Amino acid sequence: MISQEKIASFKKLANSGRIYDSVDEEFLNYQHQLVQRIFEFNQTPETPAGLKKRDEILQQSMGTYGEGLYIIPPINANSGLTNVHVGKNVVINFNCNFVDDGNIFIGNDTMIGPNCTFATAMHPISPKLRRHKLQYNKPIQIGDNVWLGGNVTILPGVTIGDNSIVGAGSVVTKNVPANVIVVGNPARILRQITDRDDRVYDGHKTIPKEIIDKYM
Repeated sequence: MISQEKIASFKKLANSGRIYDSVDEEFLNYQHQLVQRIFEFNQTPETPAGLKKRDEILQQSMGTYGEGLYIIPPINANSGLTNVHVGKNVVINFNCNFVDDGNIFIGNDTMIGPNCTFATAMHPISPKLRRHKLQYNKPIQIGDNVWLGGNVTILPGVTIGDNSIVGAGSVVTKNVPANVIVVGNPARILRQITDRDDRVYDGHKTIPKEIIDKYM
């Protein structure tokens, strides 16, 4: 059984940005234990008892568990979410994938659509090195109140600013500033989010006064 000291040492290395052996047998056995907890999470029923069990598993598994977190299974995480850190009131839809060898930070009130992928792992370009499964990791930072549409892919080292929206199917290869909408592969800025968006929705429809009075 792997020691807590070695786990801490390996996690420090994995989040250092340095290149390392990603198929260390002792750590892979530990990863299998982490992934087993995610398997158990994915098997929970849609009942009050099942929802309670999900919450318990997430609190045990995650690097940082934020109050109000809601994840719809199934979910995949090759390090069992141990390097995933979420703020409050985060919603993660089904079939999301976390390549969480490195840290993934998700801010408060962020909504993540189905089939999104967060990939922190990188490999050397050199074929001679790559055949040995060498790896290094770059952290992902998602700000507060971000909305990722379905099938979005976030690549290693990307930061997304507060309040921004990433359109469905986009592949985000570089940093996204706050308060913008980005779309495409690779994702590019479509437009700014402005005060007009507080008054209209779906392009031109007026937001009802009772909604504005209640939520603005």
